[in-house]
Parts: sequence; structure tokens; C-alpha cells
Amino acid sequence: MTAPGLTGEEVAARIKLSLDSARVPVLLNSHVTRIEREQAGQGDKGQFKVYFGADLPLHARYVVIASGVEPRKPPEWERDHYDDVLVGPGKHVANYEFALKDVAILGGGDNAFENALFLKERGAKSVHIYARTLRCQRHWMKFLNESDITTGAYTFDPATRQVNGRTYDVVLVLYGFRARLQGMQDLGLDCDELGYVRTDFKTTQTNLPGIYAIGEVTHRQHPCVVTSMADGVVAAKAIQKQLEQGDV
Repeated sequence: MTAPGLTGEEVAARIKLSLDSARVPVLLNSHVTRIEREQAGQGDKGQFKVYFGADLPLHARYVVIASGVEPRKPPEWERDHYDDVLVGPGKHVANYEFALKDVAILGGGDNAFENALFLKERGAKSVHIYARTLRCQRHWMKFLNESDITTGAYTFDPATRQVNGRTYDVVLVLYGFRARLQGMQDLGLDCDELGYVRTDFKTTQTNLPGIYAIGEVTHRQHPCVVTSMADGVVAAKAIQKQLEQGDV
């Protein structure tokens, strides 16, 4: 199911085949625009309405949020786009041509150092990390020269790609991640100080009865495929228990 070399899309396609064989409906490439509570007196269709754009909503008794995370952007240019300023790791970084370019990386976590090594291997002319604080694992430090790392406050102008007054060909912004909760802001989910959804550890239920959350959107455990799948089993068992107790 998760053979090496498969992309996320290919893994999803394989999972869909398994679900199709079990006659479980799957809506791939369907963007959830909002989730609403059913109003009292609207019948027994379900407790929630899940909307996909202009399409008619799905009615659900239970909702499991597994929307993951997205790269964090500075709030002052949240909705802006700048040429050669790459936000977050991913395919757009892997496909970018870094050869013979001066690159600045903003961020002090593992991703910053891992990508610095990746860019050097891709032939970047220079790679410099700017970090207000260093949060990376210590072993990453031995792979870079101290002169390639600046710690403390720095200035960054995305329009000119200048960091501390020096202009770079490309800037990679790695400020970590945030929970992806578009369309769910009005539900009243209880989130922690970093914006991740709080859940009951034994059931994955949120503060809202009928809504569960699993995987990276909760930051329950070390975020990875294995722990996310384990969370899914916990949520499924909790919902099954509710159904068996007659809470339908």
C-alpha cells in the first residue's frame, strides 16, 4: 500500500481502490468549503452539513477532521505572492532549479537544515540560513559551516528578496506549519495556542460532540503517516462504540 517511491497521490489512489472494493464512497479532489451544524427540526438527516463548493451538502452524524497542515506564512503577506520566494517544503522546491543561485533559508528547524543540504547537492552557489532561534536537532549543525548560519533578529523584504540588506536569487521560507482548518472556523473547535485542534486522547473526539480530529491537524503525537493511521483507528472505534450504544 505504501511502497517506496510512490507519491502521495499514488498512495491515495491505491487506498481508494481498497475502499471501492468495500463499497465505501470516496470523493477525491473534493474541496470542503465549510461545515455547518444542522438546525433543530431539520429531520434526521444528520447532525452536520458538509459543503463542497456550490454542490449540495452531505449530511453526516459524525465528522472526522483529517485535513492536515499547511506551511505557515508571515501574517503581513499572508495573501501575497512573490516571485522566487518559496514557502514551505514540497514539490515546488524539488522542481525548482537552484543551480548557481544564491539562496537564503528563513527558519531554524530541521526542515531548514535538511533543505540547505538538499540545495547544496542541487548545485546552489551559496546557501545561508537565517534563524531567530535554532530548534533543529543538534546533529544537523555539523553539516554546515558556522558562517552559513545567522541567528537572532533579521529583516526580510519579500519584494526585493533582501535579507539583512543582502539580495538573494531565491528565498525559501520555512516557518513551520499550521493546522488546515479552512471552512471550519465557525464551528467553535477548541484549539491550542499554536492553532492545533485539541482532542480527547482516548477517542480523538474534539470539544464538539460528533466531531473527531486525527493526524497532523491535532498534533496529538509525532506527526507522520503511521501515527495518523493509528489515530484513524482510534476514531473509528470510538464512533463504532457510539453506534453500538444506539447513539444514531
